[in-house]
Amino acid sequence: MIGDVYALISFFRKMLDKQSLRAAAANAGFWFFTLLYMEALLHEMLFDKVDALFWYTAGFTAVLALVLSTLLGLLPEKANRIVTICLVSALSILFCTQIVYHAVFGSMYSLALVGMGGQALTNFWRETLRTIRENLPTLIAMLLPIAVAAVVTVKKKSWFALGLQPTRLVSTLLAGAILAVTLSALRIGGTGFFTTYDFFYGANTTTDQAAQRFGLLTTISLELAGSSKEDSDEDEFVMPDIPATTPAPTTPPATTPPDTTTLPGQTTPAETTLPPVTEPPIRYNTLEIDFDYLNTLTTDDKLLQLNAYVRSLAPTQQNEYTGMLADYNLITLCAESFSTAAIHPEVTPTLYKLATEGFIFNNYYNAYPNVTTDGEYSFCLGLWPDTSRSKSVSSFYASRSSYLPFALGNVFADQAGITSYGYHNYLGSYYGREQTHPNMGYTCKFMNDGLKLSSSWPASDLEMMEQTVGDYITADKQFHAYYMTFSGHYKYDRENPIVKRNYDLVKDLPYGEAAKCYLAGNYELEKALSYLMAELEKAGVADKTAIVLAGDHFPYGLEDWQYSELIGYKIDDFSKYKSTLIFWVGGMEEPVYVDEYMCNVDILPTILNLWGFPYDSRLLAGTDIFSDGEHIAMLRDQSFLTDKVWFNASTGETRYLVDKSQLPENYVEDRINLVKNKFSLSKNILNKAYYNFLFEKGNVEIDRYSWWNEVKKDE
Repeated sequence: MIGDVYALISFFRKMLDKQSLRAAAANAGFWFFTLLYMEALLHEMLFDKVDALFWYTAGFTAVLALVLSTLLGLLPEKANRIVTICLVSALSILFCTQIVYHAVFGSMYSLALVGMGGQALTNFWRETLRTIRENLPTLIAMLLPIAVAAVVTVKKKSWFALGLQPTRLVSTLLAGAILAVTLSALRIGGTGFFTTYDFFYGANTTTDQAAQRFGLLTTISLELAGSSKEDSDEDEFVMPDIPATTPAPTTPPATTPPDTTTLPGQTTPAETTLPPVTEPPIRYNTLEIDFDYLNTLTTDDKLLQLNAYVRSLAPTQQNEYTGMLADYNLITLCAESFSTAAIHPEVTPTLYKLATEGFIFNNYYNAYPNVTTDGEYSFCLGLWPDTSRSKSVSSFYASRSSYLPFALGNVFADQAGITSYGYHNYLGSYYGREQTHPNMGYTCKFMNDGLKLSSSWPASDLEMMEQTVGDYITADKQFHAYYMTFSGHYKYDRENPIVKRNYDLVKDLPYGEAAKCYLAGNYELEKALSYLMAELEKAGVADKTAIVLAGDHFPYGLEDWQYSELIGYKIDDFSKYKSTLIFWVGGMEEPVYVDEYMCNVDILPTILNLWGFPYDSRLLAGTDIFSDGEHIAMLRDQSFLTDKVWFNASTGETRYLVDKSQLPENYVEDRINLVKNKFSLSKNILNKAYYNFLFEKGNVEIDRYSWWNEVKKDE
């Protein structure tokens, strides 16, 4: 055996040409240091550090450098040099676009959303140009490899000569060896959820999470290939899930019969019968779904997994708030970049009034750092967007042809016979809203399609409100309308047309320029809501109307220190997402304070319960906040917060709010599984058109009035 190995080594030594080997090594070294330079600069710019995890980036970069060197070595020397310059130029521009996009939107764009990212930067062209100017030194530094490549390809032509076959074989074997070592090292620290191993192989790793650990180019290759877990037959759900705290129906407690023992001289009292103790019937937010029958309709493993998982869940109980607002009008608003910071007692008195009356949610968290379409998706559908590497478009756009039975426009139409209206003061083609919003059951108006607005980027919320309330406000018929606002949009400076028209109202406030401009932009929302409230009062329906308003995402146009200045405390990775959910109810005499933790996906099931609409709580990722279900605030990256722990999925940090010894066994692990399951449920409902499978074939019928009559009869 040893003799055979020695003979093989001797053979390669004779076959290898030293000059060819040196050229191949120089070319691979050129690619390695060029790519590593780009990755290091990106890390420093986007993540503020190059830490110990960067060695994974170095390992994968070495593999890519060897592969590129080997493949380009198949080309003639002149073609190799030309392709090298072109490829270095393309990669430098790719890294530059990520830096600019991150500076504008606060995160990187994924490969699946390249088209949407391009559309966003095109629409944000002023902000894009300004961001390029502000980051010009870094961008020039990122373009420096192009000049280096031009010099090297001219001065070192021998590095790009046609490689000999044995040399290419050595490069290939070396790349394979480095790849094997790097992949093996992923297991350091374990293979559970939110480990380095999981971030590499897991389906739901975000672009930022992957790029910080493995580099941009490795992240792109992972997104191109999808993940092994996504394509495997492995069950995506961790079963059994944490059950909702749903007590079984109880029987009336036994009563103790009266003591019939008599003393001498006493007479025996007449026997009495106590009336039976009755408990109100326990009802659940669930529909009658015949999973056994459904299983006979398909052989699709994913649908069968969905059936098994949904069937295993305990539905939430109806409660004292169920149907409380059944005859109320409903106006919902997903507000651009809205947060608690937009509410100021003097500057925005209407927002302040709405936020301090009705239901007050003390622990509401907005899950999203950016990306309006994802925040709007969760607000409207009670589901998480698909975060997996296999996605090809945004989840909202992917849902445009699917049946959405719990979207409020469809709910009001199907269960109450009410036409609902949807509005957005920008182009309907942006994010595909001209297709997604009618699919939710809304009769829609957009900029230049029913709405005429004086400015376009951003546009006026007040003008949108003035042109729309007449469509639906009536005194004799229940109504529902939905708005996606725009006036609070970045960038927060005086070139912003909305900021410009309102700046005088905030110019003397004790904040920095960006914070004042943020308030000025949101003052247009204040004016829109003031107009809306006046119209409701004029029509005499304010006391029978509820207004629900939440932000689509964190106001990423403010730096953390600027947001901290405005909000009044220094924010961190958790507290920056704490926000305000406005849930104003006309005619409510005293506010109701709610301390349960909640987030964007919980809004829809809470509304459905309050209006008494039948729905199945097992088929949404959110939970009715008044129910007995598990209350947890989840964030976009699968971090979560409860009243006992805060868990940061990106860092693995667990912050305990109570003594650790007081927690049930596996408390954190169980909630990690719960969050994973919520994301998997949402992804598969979308990608498998699960609602179509359940409802469109007539397997399940939803009849609000038969349910409502039953409730009234019991009362």
